[in-house]
Amino acid sequence: MKDETRRSVLLTAVPSIVTALLVQACLSGGDATAQAAAVVDLDPVEGVWEAVITGRDCATGAVLGTFRGLEMFHRGGTLTDTNAAPPSTRGVGMGVWKRTGAGPGYTAAFRFNRYNPDGSLAGSQKVTRSFTLSADGNTQTSTNTASVIDLTGAVVQSQCATDVSTRAFAL
Repeated sequence: MKDETRRSVLLTAVPSIVTALLVQACLSGGDATAQAAAVVDLDPVEGVWEAVITGRDCATGAVLGTFRGLEMFHRGGTLTDTNAAPPSTRGVGMGVWKRTGAGPGYTAAFRFNRYNPDGSLAGSQKVTRSFTLSADGNTQTSTNTASVIDLTGAVVQSQCATDVSTRAFAL
């Protein structure tokens, strides 16, 4: 009786397993095709960019100082940002980007946490960038605005900057 039950279970299960494996193989092949097509359709801004950011007085445009930054524009419209500030004072920035039309213009926005010298959370900062990609796709120039936000969500300071970014890696 046990042998008949095992045989019955195997006769029912094996075709189901084979069908599931075939469906999985067919679906993953489609994913590979879609992924290969997506590689061809890369947006020129995708990749890693090194920036020199110039902080400016928002009213006069006077230079307040410069610092270095690094951004990665991911496929699909997300980005990761950091800069040369000590990691104990600033978290990693996370945000989004999009093309602003058929031309070389883009916008991006990201946010990062800010920390007090004792390591406690001080608030966050939201940065918005409008930038243009050069014709060769290896540099970008931008105007930036930032809002420094306290723990209650109130904007406590506005900041302005410009930057010039260059592609960090070329393949």
